[in-house]
Amino acid sequence: MILRILTAGLLTGGLALTGSGAAFAAPAPADLPVSLVVGLRPSAATGTAVVDRLEDSVDVVESEPLTGAVAVDVPASQVADAAAALRSNPAVAYVEQDHVAAIAAITPNDPAFRQQWGLTRTNVGAAWSTTRGSGDVVIAVVDTGVKPLPDFAGRLLPGYDFVNKDSNATDDHGHGTMAAGVSAATGNNGTGIAGVCWSCKILPVKALNAKGLGTYSDIAEGVRWAADQGADIINLSLGGTADSQLMRDAITYAMSKGALVLAAAGNEGSPALHYPAAIPDVLAVGGSTATDTRYPWSNYGSSWVDLAAPGCNPAQGLTGAVSQFCGTSSATPFASGVAALLASTSPAPDAAAIRTALTSSATRISGSWVAGSSGRVDAAAALASLPAPGDTTGPATSFLSPSGSALVRGTVTVSARATDDVGIAKVELLANNVVVGVDRVAPYAFSWRPSIRGGNVTLGLRAYDRGGNLATAARQVRVDNAGPAVRITSGPANGTRKLARTVRLAAQSSDANGIRSMELLVNGKVVQRYAGVRRTFTIATAKYGKTLRVQVRAYDRAGNVAYAPTRTWRR
Repeated sequence: MILRILTAGLLTGGLALTGSGAAFAAPAPADLPVSLVVGLRPSAATGTAVVDRLEDSVDVVESEPLTGAVAVDVPASQVADAAAALRSNPAVAYVEQDHVAAIAAITPNDPAFRQQWGLTRTNVGAAWSTTRGSGDVVIAVVDTGVKPLPDFAGRLLPGYDFVNKDSNATDDHGHGTMAAGVSAATGNNGTGIAGVCWSCKILPVKALNAKGLGTYSDIAEGVRWAADQGADIINLSLGGTADSQLMRDAITYAMSKGALVLAAAGNEGSPALHYPAAIPDVLAVGGSTATDTRYPWSNYGSSWVDLAAPGCNPAQGLTGAVSQFCGTSSATPFASGVAALLASTSPAPDAAAIRTALTSSATRISGSWVAGSSGRVDAAAALASLPAPGDTTGPATSFLSPSGSALVRGTVTVSARATDDVGIAKVELLANNVVVGVDRVAPYAFSWRPSIRGGNVTLGLRAYDRGGNLATAARQVRVDNAGPAVRITSGPANGTRKLARTVRLAAQSSDANGIRSMELLVNGKVVQRYAGVRRTFTIATAKYGKTLRVQVRAYDRAGNVAYAPTRTWRR
């Protein structure tokens, strides 16, 4: 049922609700229902009796029985009246707002975290509620090296320098250090930034010199060496315009060792292939903005760019100072960090499963600049999309709102519950057997706009767990997007002059699904309200000045509104 809308001005010490002086405030389209939870005393007969009594005072939009309580929806403008009426009922133990809970997303205390919009945009905070990485997972950064910084303490493995042919893989440029930080800087330690995978190990592989340049041969050797050291994820924030069999062979070797290789799509703003990203076995990463568009400098191509990731991320350089790190060189380690989170789960997925989860769960984006089956990375959705071999226990799912047989209008918020012992992969919403929405991250919610003006619609849920098991639920609602009919049946005509001090105006309304209320407006303000279909309003004309603009409007049970023609009178 129950729309569970939060409103401003709710509450200190119980349910202090705004608007006690606004008894006649118009429930315009923004006057959405507010949910109240009404606790019942043991002596209470039924929740139904409480609701029936409440309807004598306010408009009850919907109600739902709870254990030891009942939930009621009332228009926001009538909340104060509803609370007062309920408290006066001896069967009521308490009245409180039906609050909304949210997933426990992690918010780190790192100084630059507030600048890291990419973490929020890609649901990394929600993913951290599942895993913040594992010390058993290794991200190899094949780059200019990595400088030991406090944000890498205890997780920086011995590396190798293929430029100078020694074991000192310290960074002499800064690019590799920034890439490593985006992937795996320690989070919530009050220092620097929060990387994506806090606990993952970092394997520095120096294949680029102090000017940021390196030969394909050194890079290929670095990839092979990283694979031999057991790297799970190999990050290549580098590239060139030429293809290379040597590089392809190195990628194939790394794959044979179980590594997933990710590479930057390049920063020329061009559809031209960029290597090694364009090698089919490599996951090519482009740079997306905070609104999921393509940064103008990011290379693109739906035939070869596999995934988008935030292209500008704060990162620490050689001095530890934080600055913006932009480019596909920044997007790639972001995606590598998400891949490492997936590699940290149990049972451990292989590289192919991680790649599929990253791309299939990605948020679809416009522009056709990445593969049509992919989009912008979503960390929480990717985690939920990982398969769970051997899971034969099905999930459970049910509707939270709207209630069964509810009247709905406009854009409808549908919320669902889905649980599983291993994890939910996705929840689909269907309307008359047609999929109209997909959500992969709890809490599961959909915005559904019915395609019909009125009539019954069967809503369905399909919840899939990570093992591919399915659970379903169904609920019928009635769509009503047609306004009621309302007309004035008697009273002074439009243009009347020299009104009496008291006049009577009669009106009636009708609707196929029932009328919730009729209201009299004088000079734009609601002055009387009636819960019924016919009403004769008595108007003391002297209260409203020399000119009176009089309207009658009616609300149907779905919340649609209609107005009778305005009548203007002069005293």
